[in-house]
Amino acid sequence: MGGYGSGNRWDSKTTTESQHWLDIRWLKKQGYLRPGNVGSLSWSRRGEQTGFINYRMETDRMILNYRYRLNGGEWEDVEQAISFDRTPCNYGGQRTWFLCSRCWQRVAVLYGAGKYFLCRHCYNLTYASQQESRADRLMQKARKIRERLGASNNLMEPILFKPKNMHQKTFDRLRIEEDHANTLSWVIAGQRFGWG
Repeated sequence: MGGYGSGNRWDSKTTTESQHWLDIRWLKKQGYLRPGNVGSLSWSRRGEQTGFINYRMETDRMILNYRYRLNGGEWEDVEQAISFDRTPCNYGGQRTWFLCSRCWQRVAVLYGAGKYFLCRHCYNLTYASQQESRADRLMQKARKIRERLGASNNLMEPILFKPKNMHQKTFDRLRIEEDHANTLSWVIAGQRFGWG
């Protein structure tokens, strides 16, 4: 997250955030899960396209067509069928899931970390937040509170003004929480780097 202690560690795993992904909840929300639906999906970073796939929806599965290459080698055409599973919801209706093509577990998200789109467990992926240090997590907490209070993202600037329509008691509590998280993050960093 850009704080002290961040960066590539020798023991860090590849993160889900660094991969192309398919989220069945997003596909459903966009109306893409209808049988017979055909189209393409693309990913981009900083305005530059990083990948795309073509898809075709069937009643109980999704067919993906894309190109893949390993470590700059020759491009290979890939066709992957991803099956769906459905579970009943408590108040009626059904929830649709992907079935991972390798482990057959029900999942909402599949990742393109290799030749095929599989679940994060099959690719041994982790979430970026799981690799943050305690100081990084505390700094992130302080920044979230500052954002809620409409204060600067700079952790060195004081929080002076209460947002309109916020109770004074809530404002005071959040300022104390932000100060505690911010101070503790600096203490941990100081201990780690031998400051003081």
